[in-house]
Amino acid sequence: MLGLVNIKGPAKGFGRSDMLSTEFDVDQNFDEFDLDDREREVLSFLSTEQNGCFSFQGLRRRLGFHQETLTRTLKRLEEAHVIERSPQGYKIRGNTANFSFTVKNHQALPKPIINAYLPTQIDVTLLFQKLKGRWFSNFRWLGYSHDGDRLSMSWISEDGHMQLQARIGGGKIIIAIDPLANGTEESDQISAAYQLFDHVSKVAEEIVQQNHSPIAN
Repeated sequence: MLGLVNIKGPAKGFGRSDMLSTEFDVDQNFDEFDLDDREREVLSFLSTEQNGCFSFQGLRRRLGFHQETLTRTLKRLEEAHVIERSPQGYKIRGNTANFSFTVKNHQALPKPIINAYLPTQIDVTLLFQKLKGRWFSNFRWLGYSHDGDRLSMSWISEDGHMQLQARIGGGKIIIAIDPLANGTEESDQISAAYQLFDHVSKVAEEIVQQNHSPIAN
């Protein structure tokens, strides 16, 4: 198997603050005070990552909403032009230069567990395409985000108790975890992080093997 070289010591993030504040350009007839608690929770999560895009089922597991409740909430936010939907999922809409009100986000970033070098022969775009939407073990696809040269991909456990994130940038990959339920054992968190690391490593190995396969006559 292709080895992504694990760097000893605690992983470091990409220099982003733990507390985020995002403002949204909304329909003129949609007032800040029209937001209910569920809508604020959706916006708060969608704003955790710049240029983030998250799947419906991922949002349902992450936020713990009933499917019909989430459908109504997303539809209302779409109609207010706060979010937009694409085949990739849901994301904050519009140019951030035209914000009109603020939704505070007090969610801490996922905790880095593994810090590894990404082999130079790996095409990050191809790696993303092969990982996007794929499940592994009991983790389901949540979504992705990109900020300049950094790409983040997220998965969530079926029970919604744990979120995993793979952050790629600067020739490195960081596996981070966000325990979403109290009482999640640290050993389970570390085990899950290494499951994702192994999952990414196998896909990276596939890419390298394909690049070195002989061309058929």
